[in-house]
Amino acid sequence: MAFRVAALCKTEGIPPELVCNLDQTAVHLRPSTEQTYEVKGVKEVKCLGKDDKRQITAVVSSTASGELVPLQLVFQGKTEAVVPKDEDVKRAVAVGCHLTMSENHWSNFVTMKSFVEKVLDLWRVKKCEELGLAPDSQKMVWLIDCWKVHISAGFREWMLDLFPLIKTMFVPVNCTNKLQVANVVLQRPLKHRFRQQFNIWQAQQVALQVLGKVEPKDIKLDLGVKELQGKVVG
Repeated sequence: MAFRVAALCKTEGIPPELVCNLDQTAVHLRPSTEQTYEVKGVKEVKCLGKDDKRQITAVVSSTASGELVPLQLVFQGKTEAVVPKDEDVKRAVAVGCHLTMSENHWSNFVTMKSFVEKVLDLWRVKKCEELGLAPDSQKMVWLIDCWKVHISAGFREWMLDLFPLIKTMFVPVNCTNKLQVANVVLQRPLKHRFRQQFNIWQAQQVALQVLGKVEPKDIKLDLGVKELQGKVVG
């Protein structure tokens, strides 16, 4: 695989900034832990949020030059009403991130097409302009795994017809844990940072409740999606 990528870059004059790897990963809206505080000797220890399975899908990408490609985030729902629209989201969109939705929050044929149109090809054009290359003729390498949507005839034909400058190559089956950079390197720090941000928000909520002398019985535990997306009071 490495030789195929190197050969294509050599023959087509593709710089490291235009060699991109991608992977999808699920991110829990409410990260939970196996540890909590409880009175010693109790028979049952409940852990808040452990059974909360709500997720979004993050499509993470990077290039051979070590740059992060803007994220695509897939939320669960049938309309754009499920996609956040606060100031943080506006800033993310301004730097190239793309937020979309699907019925089950999973990536699919439609979301992958939108990723190519609204993230990947825009990245290619941007890098061409920065490097003094011709966007109308400069090719790039897109290294992806053998997920059923990626290898489907419909998706590959769509790529060839509309984005012939993006040369799709596949990580060999059962080799993503060794050869797929987004899988091996990017997913853990992304999820770790997401958990950090959630913990900061959650600590702020507890601090506000302590300052307001809120009784435990009055605390609402079934937090809504908007709260879980990081909207902090105060």
